[in-house]
Amino acid sequence: MDTYLKHIINRIDRSSEEAGRSFGKLSGNQLNWKPGPQQWSIGQCLEHLIVSNRQYFPQLKELASNTKQFTFWERLPLWPRFWGWLMLRSVTPVPKQKLKAPKVFEPHESQVVPEIVQLFITHNQQLIQHIRNTRNQDYDRPHITSPAARFVTYSLRDAFTILANHEERHLLQARRVMSLEGFPKEVGGMLNIER
Repeated sequence: MDTYLKHIINRIDRSSEEAGRSFGKLSGNQLNWKPGPQQWSIGQCLEHLIVSNRQYFPQLKELASNTKQFTFWERLPLWPRFWGWLMLRSVTPVPKQKLKAPKVFEPHESQVVPEIVQLFITHNQQLIQHIRNTRNQDYDRPHITSPAARFVTYSLRDAFTILANHEERHLLQARRVMSLEGFPKEVGGMLNIER
């Protein structure tokens, strides 16, 4: 397997491990605690990652099966390179600035199920499989469209880096929630993670 692909898969695997280690023993109450009405809980951070990653699955399936029909914006020679550069400057593992999530990427629920950590770990395995399925592609050539805006396109290489950065960014956000004053201190049931 390509070294780049291994690196991305390892980063996503580490995100799964980090989620299990940091949040696997939390109760439903802890996972759903929010610092304020307009701020996300730990559970919402994880659900946001599931929701946003899933938006890419149809395009990844089409690329893997060589059935993708490229849009006008995706075929422009320098356009995807510009958007990839811009997105990678914005979506960094450690936030440089606060970004508002596009509506399509927002968590569906204000209260998430207590199993959200295991759901996130399972989801990441699906994401990794979709990434593996594109292993025969030229990562700098196929362009995909952001689910948030049809004119925002970037290479598959940039897309995978953005996805990995995005996961690390929101896991950091979720860990910060745990350190805030007022975070419930009770200990919930232990989450059993099978690898």
